[in-house]
Amino acid sequence: MHVARAVSTVLDVSVCLLLIGAAASTLVLAVPEERDPSEPNADTVANSLVTTTAAVEVAGDRRSHGTFAEHLSRAALESGSIGGDRLLASTYPDTVDRAVRNHTDERAYVTARWEPYPNASLHGRIAVGSAPPATADVSTTRRTVDSGIVEPDAAGGFDSLAASLSAAYIEHLFPPERTRAELLDPRTARRTADRYRVIAAVLGVTVGSELAAADTRAANERLARALGDRVESDLEAGYPSVRVARDATAVGSIELVVRRWDA
Repeated sequence: MHVARAVSTVLDVSVCLLLIGAAASTLVLAVPEERDPSEPNADTVANSLVTTTAAVEVAGDRRSHGTFAEHLSRAALESGSIGGDRLLASTYPDTVDRAVRNHTDERAYVTARWEPYPNASLHGRIAVGSAPPATADVSTTRRTVDSGIVEPDAAGGFDSLAASLSAAYIEHLFPPERTRAELLDPRTARRTADRYRVIAAVLGVTVGSELAAADTRAANERLARALGDRVESDLEAGYPSVRVARDATAVGSIELVVRRWDA
């Protein structure tokens, strides 16, 4: 009887030790690998850009409020060009550039790009900072930011798609009600009219009579028609069918890319 108890006790202790060992192994395996703090981490910068808010000067005494990611999105649209021709002469992208530089550091390179469809001649982009050295260990992360532009209508041919896309972009640049109020306000009338004249000149149209009447909807329609003609040609040259082109459009999105590297 004593021998049996001794054997049982030994077995109990052995099983207990095995269970403790297994639990210890499980705990060791469950401990996550710590990240080397010296490694570059673009996620940290990207998270800060999409969560931290700031007020950035747009023009005159008007300021725009939003996250840094939202400012980068708006600045990309304000930097829009078609066929290499800049559509607007805006100081806002430069102001955003300075604000983002002050918020990040010299080892961060941030770009925001709006491209309504792949390889579009109409696009907008802003880049903040210097590109990383070729020999650097670079961490890269991408985020998608809402552009605020309404997706084009789903019906019609290339002409309809181009017209819808162009109208949405122009209306985003010149919201009719707010822009009309700015045209009627002596403090902002000249600056607002100049914005219209710059883009009209690039597109080869005039909007003098519309501006004189502060008819922003008519002015926007004229700009959108001229822009639509160029976008339509671009779509026809780049896509075998309007269905393929429509499926490729992403006017509501802006790609935010953050690169960060070691010292």
